Amino acid sequence: MEYISSDTNIWLDFAVIDRLDLPFRLPYVYLMDSDAIEDELLNPPDIGDRLVKKGLQKTELTEEEFLLAEALTSKYTKPSLYDCIALAIAKVRGITLLTGDGPLRKAAREEGVQVIGTIY
Repeated sequence: MEYISSDTNIWLDFAVIDRLDLPFRLPYVYLMDSDAIEDELLNPPDIGDRLVKKGLQKTELTEEEFLLAEALTSKYTKPSLYDCIALAIAKVRGITLLTGDGPLRKAAREEGVQVIGTIY
């Protein structure tokens, strides 16, 4: 299985079309910072729990990821803190970043991180 770091907007997009199950049919394990799941996946109200039940893996930041996320928030003005956390996880772990967020995609490319979107 390949691991992928994901940001919030991907899951909200799948919620809008009522297809949260689709990504979990692929041979990937999706990782997301546990604080981001709690703080950003708020609407619909149960989306975070539903995603975790489907297989979204809550992850805790390593010290290296935390420090990199802080540096990324200083370096890039558009991506949010949680976007930078998703990028830091991808960069430190050497995995792909899944996002549809334009500024985050640009930052990932500048950081040398492979980035994909919903349609790949």
